[in-house]
Amino acid sequence: MNKTKKKPLSFDSRIVAYGSLVFAALYSVWPIMVMGLEGYNVDLSPLFSGKGIRFVGGVPAYSGGIYPTPIHYLDALFIGAFPRLLGNTLLISAISIAMALAAGLGTAYMLARIPVRGRGVLSYLLLALRAVSPFLVIVPLYIYYTRNGLWDTYFGLALAEELTILSVVVWMLRGFFADIPREVYDAAAVFGASEGQIFRRVALRMVIPGVIVTVVFSFILIWNEFVIADILSGGAAKTVAVGVWSGLGESVQAFKVVSPDDLNAGGFLAWVPAIAVMLAIRKYLAKGYSLGTAS
Repeated sequence: MNKTKKKPLSFDSRIVAYGSLVFAALYSVWPIMVMGLEGYNVDLSPLFSGKGIRFVGGVPAYSGGIYPTPIHYLDALFIGAFPRLLGNTLLISAISIAMALAAGLGTAYMLARIPVRGRGVLSYLLLALRAVSPFLVIVPLYIYYTRNGLWDTYFGLALAEELTILSVVVWMLRGFFADIPREVYDAAAVFGASEGQIFRRVALRMVIPGVIVTVVFSFILIWNEFVIADILSGGAAKTVAVGVWSGLGESVQAFKVVSPDDLNAGGFLAWVPAIAVMLAIRKYLAKGYSLGTAS
């Protein structure tokens, strides 16, 4: 069998290809780099505006400057509300993920293992729920929460976050359960194990790594979620995403003149944990979404 040899790219084609890759990388990284640098009081605008002058109401005003200082990050970490917001987010995430696992583990196992009629349609319907905008449900939720004392509470916000993570938890765990070889299930059944015993003693133990990946990914979804957390929380249960937007103030009533550098420092602090965790589990995410899709 003759194999055609690929013709090497010309010099001009390589320049265009590499230039496009560099541009795409800079386009993706540039906003994060600017946010991190400006939180450190390094404003790059003079490099692009020439004289570093902007006009406010027709009056020229100095813009930009490179005066490195960690004061904005130190303010967010030790004076501002970032540690409290982090604690709120961790607690809300823990409650919400625990509820999602309690409901999702059995459902995912059933969709992967039990021959239920229409389980394929149900699985894809769960995934399609991720495309539903939170604006469709946020107004009824707000009315219900304010009338029943759930507004600005940890449990109320954790319950609302199920809209964000429950379908993802079920879909990913279904993939991990489906990846267990059928022979393992059959062997357990031959030795007299009931379906419940197979689930608890065999399947559940084999998907523990998948459960960990699902938990971490669910935490990132809650960490980045803004609309539900903003409308259904006030000063007590405010999360990191909402707190960064409002300038890391201690409460909704607190008055503080928030500078762009404060917002950039808080935004960068909120971005670092999310991207670090995503990079750590990226190869498992595709596996969790794709396993068992044929069933």
